[in-house]
Amino acid sequence: MDTELTLIEEATAGPGPPGFHLLVMSPDSFQTVPLPQTGPVVIGRSSESVIKLDDPLASRKHAILHVGEVLLVEDARSANGTRVRDQALKPSEKTRIEPGEAIVVGSTVLMVQPNRPVTGTRRLWSHPMFEGRLEDECARSAANGSTFALVRLRVDASVPWTRVVPVLAREIPPPHGLASYGPRDFETLFVDIPEVEVERLLGLALAGLRGAGVPVRSAVAHYPRDGRSAEALLAVANGRLSPAKGGFALPAATLAVDASMARARELASRAAYFDINVLILGETGVGKEVFARRIHDLSARRDRPFVALNCAALPESLIENELFGHEKGAFTGATSPKLGLLETANGGTLLLDEIGEMPFAVQARLLRVLETRELTPVGGTKTRPIDVRFLAATNRDLETSLTAGTFRSDLFFRLNGLMIVIPPLRERPSEIAELSQLFLEQTCRAAARPLPTITPEAAELLASYRWPGNIRELKNVIERAVVLCDGDEIDLFHLPTEKMRGAASLVLPSDPAQTEARAVGTVAPGGVGSWTTAQQEERHRILQALREHAGNQTAAARSLRMARRTFVARLDRYKISRPRKGP
Repeated sequence: MDTELTLIEEATAGPGPPGFHLLVMSPDSFQTVPLPQTGPVVIGRSSESVIKLDDPLASRKHAILHVGEVLLVEDARSANGTRVRDQALKPSEKTRIEPGEAIVVGSTVLMVQPNRPVTGTRRLWSHPMFEGRLEDECARSAANGSTFALVRLRVDASVPWTRVVPVLAREIPPPHGLASYGPRDFETLFVDIPEVEVERLLGLALAGLRGAGVPVRSAVAHYPRDGRSAEALLAVANGRLSPAKGGFALPAATLAVDASMARARELASRAAYFDINVLILGETGVGKEVFARRIHDLSARRDRPFVALNCAALPESLIENELFGHEKGAFTGATSPKLGLLETANGGTLLLDEIGEMPFAVQARLLRVLETRELTPVGGTKTRPIDVRFLAATNRDLETSLTAGTFRSDLFFRLNGLMIVIPPLRERPSEIAELSQLFLEQTCRAAARPLPTITPEAAELLASYRWPGNIRELKNVIERAVVLCDGDEIDLFHLPTEKMRGAASLVLPSDPAQTEARAVGTVAPGGVGSWTTAQQEERHRILQALREHAGNQTAAARSLRMARRTFVARLDRYKISRPRKGP
């Protein structure tokens, strides 16, 4: 399946029980067409056909579907034949089919299904569109305090997408969004429903897929518990879907390239040998938890627990309970005592991630623990001694929070025994190539697949992008490129080029001719030059694909693993005349 965009159109005035409807699935579209109660239905390229196909391999009158007490299909003496149950039909011979069986016409698959209540227009988004929706949902939920869930699905076999998408469209109703992450990978957003309903709907989808003979795995990431940004949620869901042995921690010998990063790593190494509290600052996705783990692993506490709490993921009452634990009977439902993270981490290290989001009331209780090294569980009366090394991390400007009165100054100074500032990835571009290769090797090792190379064009785009999501975003992009790549090279086709080119850094060229071109307005918007080397190579590949497929745009786009809409946009961008359609 083309991973750029597939439309699922379910007409609002479409089929309703009883009877059947026909799913028409091509590389560019997914349509639901109502069928009559009885009678023949002509399928073909002709405008007179009831089911009109935009498929160059289909004849004008290709096949006939006979609807009645039983379903019959016949090949109407087509040029390229019709297949059912992977067998070519004999011309003009009627063959019985059952609902759910595939009728293959060229590159189009048709499937008769019993009618169900209509739910309206659906879209199977491309991943870039889905990621944009995910970012919007993060912003909406941050503003109104709502939650949602991101689900990743992976089909563990070479199963046609036409057996997967209909089940997902049927079992996951609007407004929950569906998207294609890769040829055998899908993703969805469950919005404005409780976790128990997420589990129910996901269970129905998984049961439906497995009932259709589709082996599938799933992973869920919840906002805000597992992350508050698109990159963070994708990283968590992807990690749970395909956990790598030993994780993706960066080896000590790596990243000594950039001077500012080398200084930060050296400071972390020095801090590890003392029990001083450390405050780690940096943008989201920059690797703050990686630094915290490095400090713990190099410390004398390395054989004791390392525990992390995301302070932005839980409301005030739950953060207090998670940190301090509770006694039996402390509140309704507290049927037994529970250890908090402070005691779980006893003898080891506690990372307070997103410390700037900690509620003000909880800050006072934490400050007392830092001062006395004792805690009192919720509902308890006796204090307990603890021995914990505190690390804190945030992407917030805590000094602004101090001025605003939302963060206690005494807690800030207690946590800030030593401050480490991690520079964003855009300030250390010399590390991008090394990090890309590292994530590529780790992802391929986890997937037990051969290691592809990164083409110069893809490496150029990776190096020019600003990486607002920092290392986490780079890791997500490389992981998805591996999912999309079925050859021995990671190329531009495997990267989110629209997003990356639009946000590439606008560095003025050193070439005077290019500088003059900018002055007269011939530079492509959002890019770094009129046509970069990578763009020239892409234009060449498009022209070559058109030649190889006799001007057939759909076939050429498919050979390049590019959505037809994207392919047509590229023709306009590169000023390539569109081939005329044949008769």
